Amino acid sequence: MGRVNWLVRLAIFGIVAGCAGALALSSSNVPLFAAGPVKVTFTPEDRKFEEAAEEYRRLWASEGSTIVDAMERGSGLTFREDDIKAVIFEGASSSGFGDRPMYLRASYPADVKKATLVHELGHRLMSQLTKRPGDVDEHRMLFLYLYDVWEGLWGKAFADEQVTVESGRKGLYDYETAWKWALSIGKDERASRFADIVKANRK
Repeated sequence: MGRVNWLVRLAIFGIVAGCAGALALSSSNVPLFAAGPVKVTFTPEDRKFEEAAEEYRRLWASEGSTIVDAMERGSGLTFREDDIKAVIFEGASSSGFGDRPMYLRASYPADVKKATLVHELGHRLMSQLTKRPGDVDEHRMLFLYLYDVWEGLWGKAFADEQVTVESGRKGLYDYETAWKWALSIGKDERASRFADIVKANRK
């Protein structure tokens, strides 16, 4: 009887150990990626960015499913990707496309990390929209729903602050003018315009 109990305990230990080994963990036991509707793997470009990568991992582990749900509800689209790679580095963030990874800046404060992750995922989510109005560029189209997703996730003060942050970026794109344009349109009209774009792509 004692031998049977010992074998049962050994089997249970093996199962638990196997499950733990199947989940890749960072040095502080945060999953390297978060399982859910969309898996995002955050990899530092260099070891010096490991702490920042860890912040992004924690964010996705705790809020990833909520973020995906908010983005899909806000846009009327469904993510077609379920496995996205993100490189954490020090440079301008970008969304990547298809097999190309996202690049996310390491040094951003926590709230800007949140906003930037949603911003870049927003570009990837919209990549399925191949029919686009000629008078609305990529960022203006994104801004038709991005503000409202931010507000729904983290509140109006958060959304307003991130508009200010993005509007202060100069050189690569005129974010300030694009945000002024998007926010000059009421929330319902922004949603209606984006819905029309989505509808045109489903014909």
